[in-house]
Amino acid sequence: MPMHISKYIFCLFFTVLLALFCSRISHAQDNEKAYPILLIKTTETGKDIYKVDDKKVLTEEYVVKKDDFIWKILRQKGLTKSRQNLFELLSVFKKLNRSLDNLELVLPGKKIIIPLKIIPLSSDFNLETSPTKKIAAFTALKEQRFQNHTIKPGDCLIEIIKSSFNISQKDLFNEYFELVKKSNPSFKDLDRVTPGQTVKLPIYSPEIIKRPVKPAISAKCDDTDSISRDISSIFSEMGEEWIHTGEHFIPLKSGGRIDLKAKSFPILNLKNGLRVIIDFDNKFPDRIDKIIESNWDNYRVVHLEGNDLRSSLDKILGACDYPGVLKIGEPYDLKGDISLRITGDWIITNLETESDNGPEISVIYLNGTNTPATPPVIKSYLEGLGIKVIDYPPGNDEISDKKSKVKMLKGGKDFSSLINTILTLTNKSFSAQVEIPAYQNQKTGFKLIINADFFLKIKGKDAIIDMTGLDPEIISFLKKHRFLVLSLTDINDPLTMITKTLEFLNIQFDPGPHHFMATTRDDTRNIKLTIPGTTFSDKDGNAVFVTKLTIPDEIADFLSEKGYCILDLSSFLTTKHTESHDS
Repeated sequence: MPMHISKYIFCLFFTVLLALFCSRISHAQDNEKAYPILLIKTTETGKDIYKVDDKKVLTEEYVVKKDDFIWKILRQKGLTKSRQNLFELLSVFKKLNRSLDNLELVLPGKKIIIPLKIIPLSSDFNLETSPTKKIAAFTALKEQRFQNHTIKPGDCLIEIIKSSFNISQKDLFNEYFELVKKSNPSFKDLDRVTPGQTVKLPIYSPEIIKRPVKPAISAKCDDTDSISRDISSIFSEMGEEWIHTGEHFIPLKSGGRIDLKAKSFPILNLKNGLRVIIDFDNKFPDRIDKIIESNWDNYRVVHLEGNDLRSSLDKILGACDYPGVLKIGEPYDLKGDISLRITGDWIITNLETESDNGPEISVIYLNGTNTPATPPVIKSYLEGLGIKVIDYPPGNDEISDKKSKVKMLKGGKDFSSLINTILTLTNKSFSAQVEIPAYQNQKTGFKLIINADFFLKIKGKDAIIDMTGLDPEIISFLKKHRFLVLSLTDINDPLTMITKTLEFLNIQFDPGPHHFMATTRDDTRNIKLTIPGTTFSDKDGNAVFVTKLTIPDEIADFLSEKGYCILDLSSFLTTKHTESHDS
């Protein structure tokens, strides 16, 4: 028989067999959702040994390529030569690749497991590989944290575990799977889970185990206890976990564990996944820190000498792998309507957070006895921006009710009302919407009368503020006859209108922007706010802060504490006023 015809017949035979097999497997899945599979690791690179039902199978992982299909892959591996064993091959293949819904369809990039050799358990287990590793014994951890998973149709327990945790194949089958079995004693066989069952999955990582212990009774705390409390308070404010009671058990990958008493060796449990062991007074035995760090990438050991809080914090923060740590004098700038320049003892930027648990940026101030703390209103404002200010020792952060003391002034509903407000605040006598005789000659009987939006005296001279638009020739005529004239017709910005009016009235003002320091601390450890606006003094000598910004309540309180009244233009119409024009 020609070779190509033989190949064609075999392909047809395999396709029919595959279709029949898929149909049979589909029927079987109605009654059985999982198969007993156990992995035994082998030292041969790229090869694993699985126990499948009553067989042991040497396998390798394969990534599906474009134009691949099951028969082609198996043929290339030389697995289709014995046609009598094809059904067994397909059966084992399906059990090793439970995530494949349809053996006739495999997508490029999909990782599949290829059964290379299938040996009955009753036979001598010789797969021409190096000696296999035994599954490492794993001691169950007390107070283990779990996440529950309810099995759904088509779920594969191993795939669920892999998608939930970043765990290596070695740890999965040598260690973790044993812990899953011990954590679910009611399950007779974890390889035979059915939809609706809930399985407890231990949250996998080198766990810290906290065992309650009775605190030692002492009349006086030593220096180590004191600095431990200080460090604990600061990191707790940052949203990190400081574990200082009970005992820590750190499993070693080669077997065994290291036990640490929390009182002597607190652990800083960071949200970024790191765990920092604090070794006060260098009590750690030699090279134990190297053993821990070589076993677990997410462990650090920090040795502290002495009881200086600043140097201790500096050393610990250096081991925390935060994305950015700024020190004294190194500013953090935040641009916006209200710009900020923040300096501190430390500024920890871009903290990894989970939802709203903890700040994105922490600013730490170590304050002396006479050093002022950051005002609570500024702390509250910055917290709304994701910035946590930590004063240590903490000051009195109770925010008093200052809203009643904040004097907010309104500019009015239109530009005419705004000018009315400015003239009133600066104690200028004026008349509004009046007819005035701009010029008259009794001999000739000539008289010029004009409508003035605002008429007043400035240093003894007649003055007019024009809002509606006097004819330029009339304005020129008035100035020639010693009238002071301010035309605001073409100005649509309320803040510009105010500065022009203050200038016309000979009132001193500061157009800004204005810089405020949060406290009297030096510039290397402070918070500088830059707020745009214009300031001037009213008739009673009170400072008036004029701004178009929507001032947050905390900043309004802060400005009020600085002695400012606030003229709020945030809701003011910036288009031309219409009342005067319409009239």
